[in-house]
This record gives sequence, C-alpha cells and structure tokens, in this order.
Amino acid sequence: MDREKIVIIGSGLAGLALAEMFPDSILIEVKRQPGGLFSKDNCPVSGNIGSEMINKLLYGKKVEIETAAYRLDSEGVWVINRNGSKKINGKVILATGFRERTSVELGIYGYRPAGIFPFTAAWDLVNMGYLLGEKVVIYGYNHYSLSLASKLSKLCDKIYIVYSRESLVHSLDEALSLGVDLIQGRIKWVEGRDRISLVKTDSEEIKTDALIIAEFAPWNQLGAEFLAGNAGMILESPLKVVESSMLLAELLKTGGNMERIRGNVPVLPKFVSERFRKVMLGVGTGIRVTVGGHVIITEEPYQVVEIPPGKPIVEVA
Repeated sequence: MDREKIVIIGSGLAGLALAEMFPDSILIEVKRQPGGLFSKDNCPVSGNIGSEMINKLLYGKKVEIETAAYRLDSEGVWVINRNGSKKINGKVILATGFRERTSVELGIYGYRPAGIFPFTAAWDLVNMGYLLGEKVVIYGYNHYSLSLASKLSKLCDKIYIVYSRESLVHSLDEALSLGVDLIQGRIKWVEGRDRISLVKTDSEEIKTDALIIAEFAPWNQLGAEFLAGNAGMILESPLKVVESSMLLAELLKTGGNMERIRGNVPVLPKFVSERFRKVMLGVGTGIRVTVGGHVIITEEPYQVVEIPPGKPIVEVA
C-alpha cells in the first residue's frame, strides 16, 4: 500500500499529518492558503494549540492550492484549477473536514433573515476582522465554538452559547471564564424580518443580531472510502486529529484485507485489517463501550482501542 501514490484531499491538520506519514503524497487544497481551520486556532486543548501544530507540519510541504477535487473513481481523483482539469491517479484519502448541520436537521424553524452564519463562514469573517454582531448566539458547545467565542469576546457586547451536548475536551467553566452566557437546550425558532432579532430555545428567548450554527457532522462529499480527521468523525482535539491520521497511515502501510467497523460508535479509521486493528473511538471519558464483544469504560476522550479478530463491532454498552 505504501508503494501506491497517496493523494490527500485537504491540507488541514489531518491532511498535513498524513502527508508527514507519506512523504511522497500529493496534497490538494481548494483554498488559497493551506492549513484549514486549525491554522487560526489558538485555543489550547491539554496544552496543544492547533495553529502551532499546523505551522510545524506545514514546513517543507508542497500543496497544490486553489485546486478542487470533484470526482473519484477506482484509479484516482479528478481535480480542477485555473489551468484546467486533470486526473491524479493514486489511493485517495479525503481530509476535507466537517460540515455544519442544516436548520432542518436541527429542527430550527421560523424566519430566514440576514445574520445567520454557518460556523465556517463566521470563522473566516471573524479572522478577517469583521464584526458579525453585537449580541451573538452560537449554537453548539465544542472546541470550535469555544475558540470562536474567545475571538468574539474581544469584539462583541454579549455572547451566548446554546448547547444540548457538552464538549468532550472543554469544561463549561472555560466558556464562563470568557464572559459567555451558557444556555442548555435546543434552538427551536428564529425571528427577524430583515435581520435576526430573536432566538427561541425550548426554555427561553434571546434577543440577538447574529446566530452562528456550530453543530457539525462528518462530511464525505465525494464518497471516498478512506476518511481522515473531521471528514470521518468529529474531533475536538488537535492532538487527536493528528493521532487518528497516524492510525490511518499505519493501517494503509501495513495492508491486508480490510474489514469495515460496524456499530453505533464513531471510529477512525473506519476499517481494520488482520495486520492492524487499532481504532480511535469518538466518545468522551467514562463511557461504557462494547468493543468486539468486550465491555470497556473509556479513560480519556477519543481513546484508542484494539478490535479483536473476527468482531469488528463497536457499540455503546
């Protein structure tokens, strides 16, 4: 497997970590700058800072920027840039990151005024110096929303985070220390004729002039077989993003017949082989999980476990 050309779609933290493991790989990036979301992330997780890790991994890497992948087949991937379209043959790994969940998925109804931003758009605008609003509501509590809140706290009069699930790597106190108001619940309704003016949760109403959607889902827009980072599983820790990419790289280098992992627990990689059977679990600390018929209690977020032979099933116990 390591003799076959590796083509990595996405030059964020997961893609760069893979390129470190496959020095002869080709890195494709749709944006003008490589690095992804973590290139502007200065919010530490267990002492690790995403932007610092990006800078280290970017050193010496060649990235084909402003190049979009648009079709996969069994031999490789078709890409397009200002020079036209071409096909790159090789084993393709998708490392393009997550997508924001839609209003329909989240059960948000009402008006559709200006001032509602998907997280990635809000992230780019704030990092370019734009003010999104004076009273901002962020829907979702995770590493990415907390990192954005830390930037907005220097610009806005008031920040609210509405959440139904807590972060796997950050305590609620970390948001409170930024002066953020935390509201547990779900957003049900949005009002505003021209611009958003009111958000209704299942417990209260919040006057606001900006809403940022920070609830995420993995995104495999090309239907790739091999996924890295947030394209395969939502990962809040930059160190765990890198570690999960290393697991995938070891699986591909080791080779062997692949078995897809089944069950209701997110995992990376999505496969094991008879030669390499380690995966990372997408759950927090203290969760009872059945791994190949054996019950374990996780000791850390995104714990790495070994799948027993013949039982590639991972489920919440």
